[in-house]
Amino acid sequence: MTSGGLGQGEGPPQDVERTRGPFRRIAYVLAVTAFGAGLPTPLYSLYQQQYGFSSIVLAEIFASYTVGVLLTMFFLAPQSDAIGTRPVLYIGMLLTALSGVVFIVASSILWLALARFISGLAVGATTSTATVSMTHREPRRDEHHVARVSVAANFGAVATGVLLSSATVAFLPHPESLVYVYLIVASAVGIFFVRITPPHPHANPNGRPPIERVQVPRSVRRPFLVAVGGVAACYAIYGYFASLAPAAVREALKVPGWEAAAFVAVMFGGASLVQVLLGKVRDRNALLIGLPLLAIALVLFVLTLPLASIPLLLVAGALMGIGVGYVYMGSVTLVDRVTPKSMGAEVLSGFYLAGYLALAVPTLGLAVVADQLGLSASGTTFGVVLAVFVAFIYLATRWTPLPPGGEGRPTPNEGH
Repeated sequence: MTSGGLGQGEGPPQDVERTRGPFRRIAYVLAVTAFGAGLPTPLYSLYQQQYGFSSIVLAEIFASYTVGVLLTMFFLAPQSDAIGTRPVLYIGMLLTALSGVVFIVASSILWLALARFISGLAVGATTSTATVSMTHREPRRDEHHVARVSVAANFGAVATGVLLSSATVAFLPHPESLVYVYLIVASAVGIFFVRITPPHPHANPNGRPPIERVQVPRSVRRPFLVAVGGVAACYAIYGYFASLAPAAVREALKVPGWEAAAFVAVMFGGASLVQVLLGKVRDRNALLIGLPLLAIALVLFVLTLPLASIPLLLVAGALMGIGVGYVYMGSVTLVDRVTPKSMGAEVLSGFYLAGYLALAVPTLGLAVVADQLGLSASGTTFGVVLAVFVAFIYLATRWTPLPPGGEGRPTPNEGH
């Protein structure tokens, strides 16, 4: 999931770089970390059989990922202003490869948590830095295009990681090791792409390396909270579906673990396709389309568990993916539009801090429900509570006064 601001920068691009090549290479680097984040999902059922841990422990392993993301997002990624994006992207790719190595040699629950933590460090270091780098390599300086590609790369890479890992579990030997070989190879390619992409001048080459702060001006707090509500719903879905949902689906529908995990790829794939095919709908309009779709999808998911219907599950997953795609893009473009450019980094830090907390905290709570009442009960709780929350955010979007527009900042080729 992307965690970078669109308004930060490193200086003007050189004419030689006004091509799609450098932009696409950095988009690939961004996708590698998301790919790595999706790979473990189909393997959790195997890990649970091997180590015999509960849903609570699974959620704690997943939560270690969030801790890693927040550490590097606030302390390492901002250093790109002083040292440039390339060193930070190198670190991100090396951490991604290291997480794969630790997963391969993991021999206990603590090793799994360490590997997931390192994966989070890689995501926090890479996503905001890569988004900034993409912004200054986009030939038309179209920030909305950057947002669409970065979100599509994140969701699409997670879906690819889940699908590839599921297929490996189903058809190939030693999946606990083999899937992470894919990640190490992908990281090596990412390092090569960073190496051949020309650098940019640093934004603050002689200044003290910053630590990201959180600050939201009073004038934008109401629309900020609407956007935070939208992104929190998306991250809550991501956290649950990447950890506990496959187990709940496996138990309710009596399907193999890898098939249940592949359902997650349907959701993430739908979110990615929205960016590719329908990305011109943004801001408030995207929220007003996506939030009702999310509510409907959550209701269908709740019905899927007692009915044990695979077709209904696929419909719920596809609708949820489309809804997540609209809501995520709407939240990102809304907060970008209403935020003063001079405070973009501070506001977006708060925005993504809320998102990543929503990634971990609800999942931990649902793990307690699963441990006490069962996985199906945790799925029902997730669907009902989040559907009510989504309905509230929809009403807040309707009631909150917003500046004129609603379709994001104009691109350089649009009217000013």
